[in-house]
Amino acid sequence: MHALSRSSRARPRLLAFRRMAALILAALAGPIALGGTSNAQDAVSRSAGLVRSADGALRNFLQDPRWEALRNLLGGARAVVIVPNDIAGGFILTGSGGDGVLLRRHGNTWSDPVFMSLRSVGIGFEAGAERQSLVMVIMTDAGVDNLLAGITQVGGGGGFALGNLGVGGGGSGSISGGLQVLVVSTAKGLFGGSDISGTQLSAQDAYNQANYGPGYSMAVIAAGYGGQVQSASDLRAVLTWATNQAWGQ
Repeated sequence: MHALSRSSRARPRLLAFRRMAALILAALAGPIALGGTSNAQDAVSRSAGLVRSADGALRNFLQDPRWEALRNLLGGARAVVIVPNDIAGGFILTGSGGDGVLLRRHGNTWSDPVFMSLRSVGIGFEAGAERQSLVMVIMTDAGVDNLLAGITQVGGGGGFALGNLGVGGGGSGSISGGLQVLVVSTAKGLFGGSDISGTQLSAQDAYNQANYGPGYSMAVIAAGYGGQVQSASDLRAVLTWATNQAWGQ
Protein backbone atom coordinates (compact mmCIF):
# COMPACT_ATOMS: atom_id res chain seq x y z
CA MET A 1 0.00 0.00 0.00
CA HIS A 2 2.82 2.33 0.91
CA ALA A 3 4.72 1.41 -2.31
CA LEU A 4 1.63 2.13 -4.40
CA SER A 5 1.21 5.44 -2.64
CA ARG A 6 4.84 6.42 -3.32
CA SER A 7 4.43 5.44 -6.99
CA SER A 8 1.30 7.54 -7.31
CA ARG A 9 3.05 10.53 -5.80
CA ALA A 10 6.12 10.13 -8.10
CA ARG A 11 4.09 9.98 -11.33
CA PRO A 12 3.05 13.69 -11.34
CA ARG A 13 6.64 14.73 -10.61
CA LEU A 14 7.84 12.58 -13.54
CA LEU A 15 5.26 14.13 -15.87
CA ALA A 16 6.23 17.61 -14.70
CA PHE A 17 9.90 16.81 -15.33
CA ARG A 18 9.11 15.57 -18.86
CA ARG A 19 7.10 18.71 -19.62
CA MET A 20 9.95 20.89 -18.37
CA ALA A 21 12.48 18.95 -20.48
CA ALA A 22 10.27 19.37 -23.56
CA LEU A 23 10.03 23.11 -22.95
CA ILE A 24 13.81 23.39 -22.58
CA LEU A 25 14.41 21.45 -25.82
CA ALA A 26 11.88 23.62 -27.65
CA ALA A 27 13.58 26.76 -26.34
CA LEU A 28 16.94 25.49 -27.52
CA ALA A 29 15.62 24.44 -30.93
CA GLY A 30 13.99 27.82 -31.56
CA PRO A 31 17.21 29.83 -31.96
CA ILE A 32 18.70 27.08 -34.14
CA ALA A 33 15.70 27.18 -36.47
CA LEU A 34 15.69 30.97 -36.47
CA GLY A 35 19.42 30.91 -37.20
CA GLY A 36 18.82 28.73 -40.24
CA THR A 37 16.08 31.08 -41.45
CA SER A 38 18.33 34.07 -40.85
CA ASN A 39 21.16 32.49 -42.85
CA ALA A 40 18.81 31.74 -45.76
CA GLN A 41 17.43 35.28 -45.72
CA ASP A 42 20.96 36.67 -45.64
CA ALA A 43 21.90 34.54 -48.68
CA VAL A 44 18.85 35.83 -50.57
CA SER A 45 19.78 39.41 -49.69
CA ARG A 46 23.43 38.93 -50.63
CA SER A 47 22.56 37.24 -53.92
CA ALA A 48 20.18 40.08 -54.79
CA GLY A 49 23.03 42.51 -54.11
CA LEU A 50 25.29 40.49 -56.41
CA VAL A 51 22.69 40.67 -59.19
CA ARG A 52 22.41 44.44 -58.77
CA SER A 53 26.19 44.77 -58.90
CA ALA A 54 26.29 42.60 -62.03
CA ASP A 55 23.63 44.84 -63.58
CA GLY A 56 25.78 47.90 -62.88
CA ALA A 57 28.88 46.20 -64.31
CA LEU A 58 26.98 45.25 -67.47
CA ARG A 59 25.68 48.80 -67.95
CA ASN A 60 29.24 50.16 -67.60
CA PHE A 61 30.38 47.62 -70.18
CA LEU A 62 27.60 48.55 -72.61
CA GLN A 63 28.27 52.28 -72.25
CA ASP A 64 32.01 52.01 -72.86
CA PRO A 65 32.76 52.88 -76.51
CA ARG A 66 35.80 50.58 -76.52
CA TRP A 67 33.56 47.50 -76.50
CA GLU A 68 31.07 48.37 -79.24
CA ALA A 69 32.21 45.50 -81.48
CA LEU A 70 32.13 43.00 -78.63
CA ARG A 71 28.72 44.25 -77.51
CA ASN A 72 27.40 43.37 -80.96
CA LEU A 73 28.32 39.74 -80.25
CA LEU A 74 25.65 39.59 -77.53
CA GLY A 75 23.13 39.06 -80.32
CA GLY A 76 24.82 35.76 -81.13
CA ALA A 77 26.12 34.83 -77.69
CA ARG A 78 24.63 31.78 -76.06
CA ALA A 79 25.37 32.92 -72.50
CA VAL A 80 27.10 35.63 -70.54
CA VAL A 81 28.96 35.49 -67.23
CA ILE A 82 29.29 38.74 -65.27
CA VAL A 83 31.63 39.01 -62.29
CA PRO A 84 31.31 42.49 -60.80
CA ASN A 85 33.88 44.40 -58.81
CA ASP A 86 31.61 46.60 -56.72
CA ILE A 87 33.54 47.72 -53.67
CA ALA A 88 30.63 49.77 -52.34
CA GLY A 89 28.30 46.80 -52.76
CA GLY A 90 30.72 44.46 -51.00
CA PHE A 91 31.61 42.34 -54.05
CA ILE A 92 35.33 42.49 -54.77
CA LEU A 93 37.02 40.88 -57.75
CA THR A 94 40.72 40.16 -57.44
CA GLY A 95 43.22 37.85 -59.08
CA SER A 96 42.18 35.16 -56.61
CA GLY A 97 38.54 35.31 -57.71
CA GLY A 98 35.07 36.64 -57.03
CA ASP A 99 31.35 35.85 -57.32
CA GLY A 100 29.24 36.31 -60.42
CA VAL A 101 26.20 35.23 -62.41
CA LEU A 102 25.63 33.27 -65.61
CA LEU A 103 22.56 33.93 -67.77
CA ARG A 104 21.69 32.00 -70.93
CA ARG A 105 20.04 33.55 -73.97
CA HIS A 106 16.79 32.22 -75.45
CA GLY A 107 15.95 34.34 -78.48
CA ASN A 108 16.07 37.87 -77.17
CA THR A 109 15.19 36.86 -73.61
CA TRP A 110 17.52 35.61 -70.92
CA SER A 111 17.33 33.03 -68.16
CA ASP A 112 17.41 33.68 -64.46
CA PRO A 113 20.93 33.90 -63.02
CA VAL A 114 23.00 30.88 -62.11
CA PHE A 115 25.21 32.01 -59.25
CA MET A 116 28.88 31.15 -59.68
CA SER A 117 32.29 31.69 -58.11
CA LEU A 118 35.56 32.23 -59.97
CA ARG A 119 38.98 31.24 -58.66
CA SER A 120 42.56 31.59 -59.89
CA VAL A 121 41.65 34.27 -62.39
CA GLY A 122 44.56 34.30 -64.84
CA ILE A 123 44.36 38.01 -65.64
CA GLY A 124 46.34 40.78 -63.99
CA PHE A 125 44.16 42.99 -61.82
CA GLU A 126 44.72 46.46 -60.44
CA ALA A 127 44.10 46.56 -56.71
CA GLY A 128 41.15 48.78 -55.82
CA ALA A 129 40.04 49.43 -59.41
CA GLU A 130 36.35 50.09 -58.90
CA ARG A 131 35.26 49.58 -62.52
CA GLN A 132 37.33 46.46 -63.02
CA SER A 133 34.63 43.87 -63.62
CA LEU A 134 34.77 40.74 -65.73
CA VAL A 135 32.39 39.89 -68.59
CA MET A 136 32.56 36.49 -70.29
CA VAL A 137 30.66 35.97 -73.53
CA ILE A 138 30.13 32.29 -74.32
CA MET A 139 29.55 31.89 -78.03
CA THR A 140 28.36 28.29 -78.44
CA ASP A 141 25.66 26.08 -76.95
CA ALA A 142 28.25 23.36 -76.52
CA GLY A 143 30.40 25.76 -74.52
CA VAL A 144 27.52 26.57 -72.16
CA ASP A 145 26.48 22.93 -71.82
CA ASN A 146 30.03 21.74 -71.18
CA LEU A 147 30.66 24.49 -68.65
CA LEU A 148 27.53 23.72 -66.62
CA ALA A 149 28.08 19.96 -66.86
CA GLY A 150 31.73 20.34 -65.88
CA ILE A 151 30.91 22.42 -62.81
CA THR A 152 28.23 19.93 -61.77
CA GLN A 153 30.59 16.96 -62.18
CA VAL A 154 33.41 18.60 -60.23
CA GLY A 155 31.07 19.67 -57.41
CA GLY A 156 32.08 20.25 -53.80
CA GLY A 157 35.01 22.58 -53.36
CA GLY A 158 36.48 21.92 -56.80
CA GLY A 159 36.45 24.17 -59.83
CA PHE A 160 36.01 23.60 -63.56
CA ALA A 161 38.83 25.24 -65.55
CA LEU A 162 38.00 27.26 -68.67
CA GLY A 163 40.87 25.43 -70.32
CA ASN A 164 38.57 22.38 -70.39
CA LEU A 165 36.42 24.20 -72.96
CA GLY A 166 39.36 24.38 -75.33
CA VAL A 167 40.26 27.92 -74.32
CA GLY A 168 43.96 28.42 -74.88
CA GLY A 169 44.19 25.81 -77.60
CA GLY A 170 45.04 26.29 -81.23
CA GLY A 171 42.63 28.40 -83.25
CA SER A 172 41.15 30.10 -80.19
CA GLY A 173 41.83 33.58 -81.51
CA SER A 174 38.71 33.92 -83.64
CA ILE A 175 35.10 32.81 -83.75
CA SER A 176 35.71 30.88 -86.97
CA GLY A 177 38.65 29.17 -85.31
CA GLY A 178 36.37 27.68 -82.67
CA LEU A 179 36.53 30.27 -79.88
CA GLN A 180 33.90 29.50 -77.30
CA VAL A 181 34.63 32.16 -74.67
CA LEU A 182 35.56 35.84 -74.92
CA VAL A 183 36.56 37.56 -71.69
CA VAL A 184 36.75 41.28 -71.03
CA SER A 185 38.19 42.89 -67.93
CA THR A 186 36.53 46.29 -68.13
CA ALA A 187 39.66 47.95 -66.74
CA LYS A 188 42.20 45.95 -68.76
CA GLY A 189 40.83 44.82 -72.10
CA LEU A 190 40.05 41.66 -74.05
CA PHE A 191 41.62 38.37 -73.00
CA GLY A 192 41.67 34.83 -74.34
CA GLY A 193 43.85 31.77 -74.62
CA SER A 194 46.39 31.19 -71.87
CA ASP A 195 45.36 34.40 -70.09
CA ILE A 196 42.15 32.75 -68.86
CA SER A 197 42.62 29.02 -69.39
CA GLY A 198 43.45 28.43 -65.72
CA THR A 199 40.42 30.33 -64.44
CA GLN A 200 38.17 27.97 -62.47
CA LEU A 201 34.41 28.24 -62.05
CA SER A 202 32.23 26.58 -59.43
CA ALA A 203 28.66 26.88 -58.21
CA GLN A 204 27.91 29.51 -55.56
CA ASP A 205 25.91 26.95 -53.67
CA ALA A 206 24.51 29.14 -50.89
CA TYR A 207 23.06 31.70 -53.31
CA ASN A 208 21.64 29.07 -55.67
CA GLN A 209 20.00 27.19 -52.82
CA ALA A 210 18.56 30.37 -51.34
CA ASN A 211 16.87 31.26 -54.66
CA TYR A 212 16.02 27.86 -56.16
CA GLY A 213 15.99 25.36 -53.28
CA PRO A 214 18.43 22.64 -52.22
CA GLY A 215 17.66 20.43 -55.23
CA TYR A 216 18.49 23.07 -57.82
CA SER A 217 20.00 22.23 -61.22
CA MET A 218 22.17 24.81 -62.96
CA ALA A 219 21.25 23.36 -66.35
CA VAL A 220 17.52 23.64 -65.59
CA ILE A 221 17.89 27.24 -64.36
CA ALA A 222 19.81 28.21 -67.50
CA ALA A 223 17.31 26.39 -69.73
CA GLY A 224 14.39 28.42 -68.38
CA TYR A 225 13.08 31.73 -69.66
CA GLY A 226 13.53 33.52 -66.35
CA GLY A 227 11.23 35.47 -64.09
CA GLN A 228 11.56 33.52 -60.84
CA VAL A 229 14.28 35.75 -59.38
CA GLN A 230 12.69 39.18 -59.12
CA SER A 231 15.96 40.93 -58.33
CA ALA A 232 17.24 39.89 -61.78
CA SER A 233 14.45 41.58 -63.77
CA ASP A 234 16.48 44.72 -64.51
CA LEU A 235 19.58 42.72 -65.48
CA ARG A 236 17.56 40.52 -67.83
CA ALA A 237 15.88 43.60 -69.33
CA VAL A 238 19.26 45.23 -70.05
CA LEU A 239 20.48 42.04 -71.73
CA THR A 240 17.32 41.91 -73.85
CA TRP A 241 17.85 45.55 -74.85
CA ALA A 242 21.48 44.83 -75.77
CA THR A 243 20.44 41.80 -77.80
CA ASN A 244 17.87 43.82 -79.73
CA GLN A 245 20.47 46.53 -80.34
CA ALA A 246 22.85 43.91 -81.71
CA TRP A 247 20.10 42.72 -84.01
CA GLY A 248 19.44 46.29 -85.20
CA GLN A 249 15.99 46.43 -83.63
